[in-house]
Amino acid sequence: MRRKSTTSQMMKSYIVEALLILMSEKEFQSITVEEIVTKAGVNRSTYYRHFNGKDDVIFYFLDSVMREYLEKAKLQKPDLKTYLQNIFGHFLIYKKQLLIIYHAGLSVILLSVLEKYFHSQIDTCKSLEEQYKVSFYIGGIFNHFLMWFSRNMKESPEEMAEYALLVLPSQFVPYLTK
Repeated sequence: MRRKSTTSQMMKSYIVEALLILMSEKEFQSITVEEIVTKAGVNRSTYYRHFNGKDDVIFYFLDSVMREYLEKAKLQKPDLKTYLQNIFGHFLIYKKQLLIIYHAGLSVILLSVLEKYFHSQIDTCKSLEEQYKVSFYIGGIFNHFLMWFSRNMKESPEEMAEYALLVLPSQFVPYLTK
């Protein structure tokens, strides 16, 4: 069934949903664009209007999760522990999709998303030392997520925040809330 009278955002979400469903059924590399557009109910041209390839679809999904979190975070100014609990809590909402992506070996795309948001912070850092700190934190955050995914996101957001607090400096200020 082809979809009509839909927005660009809706089309993208149909494509994301279709790809994630297919990824739960078969290997990422063997999924074709034809299968995605058929499952999504969109035209091939719609797919290519929005995405260059399957990796772009995953990037779009992860970027959407991050953007959604940041929109919520703008409304609050929590302490560091609450900030960390909130981000892990937000990602936990997408547990099923994140684990599909992880098991497909595509978590590195999350690193690209984190770099996108944190690099805007690097650009505003005045010193080279600050730029290196931000870069170091990106890697730490990414690997923290990978460890969590490898354990099927078994730990609660509160536990994940506690683990993060063990390694962060006591005066650490989240870069994405500045």
